[in-house]
Amino acid sequence: MKNRLAVLLGTWFYSGLIPPVVLTGMAGTYGSLFSVPLCYVLLVVASQGVVVPYYLTVGTIFLLGLWSVPRAEFALGPRTDWRGKTKVRDQNQIVIDEMFGMLVTCYPLILMGVRPHWLNLGLAFALFRLFDIVKVPPARFFDNMKNVFGVMLDDLVAAVYAGAVLYLVLMLF
Repeated sequence: MKNRLAVLLGTWFYSGLIPPVVLTGMAGTYGSLFSVPLCYVLLVVASQGVVVPYYLTVGTIFLLGLWSVPRAEFALGPRTDWRGKTKVRDQNQIVIDEMFGMLVTCYPLILMGVRPHWLNLGLAFALFRLFDIVKVPPARFFDNMKNVFGVMLDDLVAAVYAGAVLYLVLMLF
């Protein structure tokens, strides 16, 4: 039962297991996309002045990621990524780190008091995916770590970059 729960959470309700439709290696994109509804709900609540659920969710997702990633990796077994490389760690199907990253990316919307809108969330999504794929340092350092902290922290770095750009873009426009 533990492994099934770990796979459920690690793949963010199996969104990481959706086969690629257009592009190969889209599990992270699916995981980020499937995180948007939760981000939206939490941002709506935060826009009403209640930010504690947002903070609690960010912390909980991080802790659930630390718990679920190694268990889900074990339960899923070695997986071949879109490059043809077999991975036993940080498999593309594990996307709870993308959920965590999207929450961190959207945080500037709370700071700015911006009510969530599909354009803001779409921009947050696009920026997070860009920085998660590009792996601007020190994200690459964390991505090369061989443990669960590396899985979670490379997305944190990408999210901080994406959130900073989101903040700047919204301030300018």
